[in-house]
Amino acid sequence: MDRSQSGGLGYALMLKAVRGGMVVYGAAMGEDLVVRHLRVTEEKDLEPLRLSKYVQSDMRGIPGLVLKDLKAGKKVLFIGTPCQCSGVGSIAGKYRDSLLLMDIVCHGVPGPEVWKSYLRWKEQRAGKKLTGALFRDPQMGWHEHRETLLFGGERLVSSEYTDLFYRHMILRPSCGECPFASLNRPSDITAADCWGVEKALPGFADDNRGCSLMLVNTPAGEAFTSSLECERRPVALEQVMQPNLKEPTKLHRLSGRVEREFARGGFGLINRRHSKQSREYRLEQFIKKVKRHI
Repeated sequence: MDRSQSGGLGYALMLKAVRGGMVVYGAAMGEDLVVRHLRVTEEKDLEPLRLSKYVQSDMRGIPGLVLKDLKAGKKVLFIGTPCQCSGVGSIAGKYRDSLLLMDIVCHGVPGPEVWKSYLRWKEQRAGKKLTGALFRDPQMGWHEHRETLLFGGERLVSSEYTDLFYRHMILRPSCGECPFASLNRPSDITAADCWGVEKALPGFADDNRGCSLMLVNTPAGEAFTSSLECERRPVALEQVMQPNLKEPTKLHRLSGRVEREFARGGFGLINRRHSKQSREYRLEQFIKKVKRHI
């Protein structure tokens, strides 16, 4: 799964689904660099649904399409965040047995306007138009957490967006109170990066190409994944327990302020005030260092 970021579980599930005549719904980044959920029925159209997207996807019209497919007698695989899966599952009603849900272990998502503002800011700084973007480019390996921006044939590796994301400064406020951040999942199957695999299975994923964690939550999930074409190894859950399977992400203490600053000045303002090159960040790190030595 060289075009996947964490082992290729999602793509393997999508392949099995379309080859079995199912309709697949998943998130894709369009040519306009907006992340939207798409409806796919052909194997050749699955490629855009691969790879991570660290921004909330546009779901407009999708629940209605899912329900229309279910009412038409089609079987559907829907892949999304836990809140998206819960919403789609809640409208399935008597057709729920024809709907297979796969959620991801979600860290939280920024709103789409943050991503749009970041892209506009990068275009202004570069003086040219963006033609593509990748989160965690597979070419750089599983452990690399930066974004790759494409300006025609030029590739720019950046980390301003990713840094603020992983410091929990640009996540939506609701993500800090997520009711799905536990082992009580709303879906038939749960997927994630299998962080901790090097301890659970020494040597299994040493090639830096990624490894997926799969939790099977329901009999329907077990039936669908039992014949999945991928290399599988059972592990004790406590060896690969992910933080967001235990509790929601704790938002940065300044996240509310960052949200207000973004509304006032966009990504450029919050990057200037809160990036790892900012005075505030350096002061925060200095204070932490002093506290460790007290």
